[in-house]
Amino acid sequence: MASDGGFKTAVAAAWDSGARLLPRSPALTVLYFHAVTAEHGRAFEAQIAYLKRTSSIVSAAYEGPLDTLRPNVAVTFDDAFRSVRDHALPVLIEHNIPVTVFVPTGWTGREPAWSRHDKWDGGEVVMSLAELAALPPNLVTLGSHSVDHLHLSRLTDEAIEDQLARSRATLEGALGRPVDLLSLPYGDYDKRVVELAVRVGYRFVFSDRPQMLRQGGKGPLRGRTAVDPTDDLRTFALKSRGAFAWMPAAVRVKAVLNGELQALSPGWRWQQRYH
Repeated sequence: MASDGGFKTAVAAAWDSGARLLPRSPALTVLYFHAVTAEHGRAFEAQIAYLKRTSSIVSAAYEGPLDTLRPNVAVTFDDAFRSVRDHALPVLIEHNIPVTVFVPTGWTGREPAWSRHDKWDGGEVVMSLAELAALPPNLVTLGSHSVDHLHLSRLTDEAIEDQLARSRATLEGALGRPVDLLSLPYGDYDKRVVELAVRVGYRFVFSDRPQMLRQGGKGPLRGRTAVDPTDDLRTFALKSRGAFAWMPAAVRVKAVLNGELQALSPGWRWQQRYH
């Protein structure tokens, strides 16, 4: 795993160097975190301070003109863990940085089942609806992460629609304001999931595929780049500049070379169609 991570970072560094030499239209990179423990609070603060110094930071649903001189970055969190409230949001609020937090509404106020088997998220608890409603709405946008945090592409149309509509209704009832952003649990989706999300009323659907969102781009699907407080600052900087956006294309090329294009998940094909 370490060598694989080192290879990906090396390719990202080469990609980043090329991007600095060749003129490109401005783009937005959406980052996503999960937990921020007390142990990693200072590392997270250093990452946010870096973004503040180097980037134009906007919301994940931003659609306006992008900065042409600096990287454009948005910060999001999946799972709405209390550790984010305790160790990440104070830093973001101090720096006046907008953030989007995606909530699995069926697990509010509880330790979710999936975290008990996850070495990174073990022991985490999802914020309660009251805790979520108390977050400052001028900086914190709340979105849906479904109800039960399931693999949506494995469900029937009716079950998908229930997961997405019920989660949205719960959040809107607790917050008293519209909710139109969705993050896909496990990054799992297919054409049906995205179409049903739009039908239910979501404006943007966020995946886990690294992507640079070009100004004026269309479609509801928005890719994101995974980050973690344990990322060293060099790797974090590359991610914030969109240098890992090569990965989806590389997966597709590899599948073509191996004669496995049809084996690609519907999600990969769907994203290629949209972007």
